Amino acid sequence: MKIKYILVILSLAMGLASCTKELDLYPKDQVSDGSFWNSPKDFELAANAFYGTFPSHFSHNDNNAETTFGSGPDAVSNGTYVAPDNSGHWDNSYASIRGINYLLLKSETYENPEEIKTYVGEAYFFRAWQYAGLLTEFGGVPVITKVLEVDSEELNAPRNSREEVADLIIQDLQKAIEMLPNASDIASRDLGRISKGAAQAFLSRIALFEGTWAKYHNGAKANERLTIAVEAAKAVMDSGEYGLFDDFGTEDSYRKLFVEAGEDSKEVILSRRYVKDINGTHNHTRWLEQNIMNPTRSLVDDYLCADGLPISDSPLFQGYDTMTSEFEDRDPRMEQTVFKVGTEYAFYDGTKIFEKPSLVSPVTRTGYSVYKYLAESIESWSGNSVYDNILIRYGEVLLNYAEAKFELDGSISDADLDISINKLRDRVGMIHLTNTHVEANGLDMRTEIRRERKIELACEGFRFNDLMRWKTAEVEMPKAIKGIKFVGTEYETVFPDLSPGVHFQVDGEGFIVAEPAANRSFDATKHYLRPLPKKQINLNPNLEQNPNW
Repeated sequence: MKIKYILVILSLAMGLASCTKELDLYPKDQVSDGSFWNSPKDFELAANAFYGTFPSHFSHNDNNAETTFGSGPDAVSNGTYVAPDNSGHWDNSYASIRGINYLLLKSETYENPEEIKTYVGEAYFFRAWQYAGLLTEFGGVPVITKVLEVDSEELNAPRNSREEVADLIIQDLQKAIEMLPNASDIASRDLGRISKGAAQAFLSRIALFEGTWAKYHNGAKANERLTIAVEAAKAVMDSGEYGLFDDFGTEDSYRKLFVEAGEDSKEVILSRRYVKDINGTHNHTRWLEQNIMNPTRSLVDDYLCADGLPISDSPLFQGYDTMTSEFEDRDPRMEQTVFKVGTEYAFYDGTKIFEKPSLVSPVTRTGYSVYKYLAESIESWSGNSVYDNILIRYGEVLLNYAEAKFELDGSISDADLDISINKLRDRVGMIHLTNTHVEANGLDMRTEIRRERKIELACEGFRFNDLMRWKTAEVEMPKAIKGIKFVGTEYETVFPDLSPGVHFQVDGEGFIVAEPAANRSFDATKHYLRPLPKKQINLNPNLEQNPNW
């Protein structure tokens, strides 16, 4: 049974108000301290409020990078965004941090700490979650660990360093790990609450992010962070609490993980949960049908052939002459992520067949459509989806382990590949990644590990942050966004009324160009960090803007 988050307690006086000078989102006169914080139930209700801050499906796409493209250009992806006057992300994060700090403050005087340990652990997790979001977007930000008043001097505090923010996140997650229960020890009525494994998995994510950021941006503590990432990921792997979802065999398990069939599976470590009439529904399937997120040439061309070789090296690659030829003999995750013409898929009123891409309204700007995340229930197709948004899954943990291990040691053993990346490949029946395979075919292990992450986590919202931490965005982001090969292929026959240069642009090889390189840029001196909102800088004279903004 999904946890019933009680949204009304968002108005509790326990401090879900902003720490900025003039923003005051929540009333402070509805519940007094004299009548609250007296029982474990009070702390549970307070902790429940923070679950409402988890992101929806719509925040999890790769349109801000180069692997998917929406109904039009994305300002972050093409480098045209400017410093905003205000930022909801900034405001909401610090509003949540204030409430979390208040819960932690009240826990210090509670007479029986053991009774509320779980909820205090959740609070530490949520504070780490909020600061991690700020860190990955802005870099160093002010660290606030106490409840501020309107005249607190911390309101004018300068930004803490990136390392200090990361240290706090890691410390908070380590505290959470000590306090939270294993997933298997969480009662069925509380299914969906944060577990020890969730905190360990998230620690592996943020430690990998900061470890590789430090390594490729000349930062500090790279090896220390990478060691933490390896250890945290391995703790999840050794716990026996999780595994890959494989209920539908090699042909459909990967795809079905992300819709109704995969809910509450052994792979899901943490999710944003939906319960109709309690905490709402979403419309993600219908938006996907309207082509709000479409795969690009950058993603599609990176799926390996069945022999484990890139399309540029493999004799198995069938080219682009027909609408299905490029799908032949490829990594099965390609067909489970991107619609292939002729695909039969379950629909709420029977089986449907994907006949051709929508190159007329509602148009896919790349000629590709997403199959992953496309649900099958009548509720989803009527705009009332309740399938959860997976925030952390076991597949990511395996990728975190493999990458952190390689970046830390400069190599990775076949044994470590077998307990990480090759488990993901086994799920879809793909050839193993081995050192021998890499060496014999002139490949590069780092490239293959990163490719695996790009493919396995496609359309899940990781790509932008990966390019940022690897410092490869300056290479990838300015490239043209391309789609299917139209000219000289079967597409011209299927769409005789569409003319390149009239209905869409193509390059010299006949590939659709959704956004030309001339319209895209990435300034390495500024775009690796987002600009702080102008309002916050005006409010706090000690808050410095990021470089070159």
